[in-house]
Amino acid sequence: MAKPILKRLTKRAQFLFVRHGARAVRTGVLMEARVRAEGGAWIGVGFTASGKIGGAVVRNRARRRLREAARAILPELGVSGVDYVFVARQQTPSTPWPSLLDDVRNALIRLRADLSPEAPAKQRSAKARSASEGE
Repeated sequence: MAKPILKRLTKRAQFLFVRHGARAVRTGVLMEARVRAEGGAWIGVGFTASGKIGGAVVRNRARRRLREAARAILPELGVSGVDYVFVARQQTPSTPWPSLLDDVRNALIRLRADLSPEAPAKQRSAKARSASEGE
């Protein structure tokens, strides 16, 4: 099976679209995901770090770590036709690398379950339910 292509999210509107999807919060990362209406054979991925986690050096380090984790894990656990946003948390820059990879892996597994159409509504997050009901 061919690895899905990863495409970067670059526009603010893309990030805002994903914000209304499912979320998974872990110690080292907060991840948001939402199925694109047009689908596609690629995975959209974006990264963000607010000023709350530190200065420019710290934010850039957090984003670099999240990019590398995404490169390692998204092709294996990501779903084509879904956009993901990785949000750095206070602990992201200092979390040990194996723990950060575990956090990303666990969050992706949770989001896959939340976004699957056959998932019972009670198991899906409130945001995912409201998003799917509103469309």
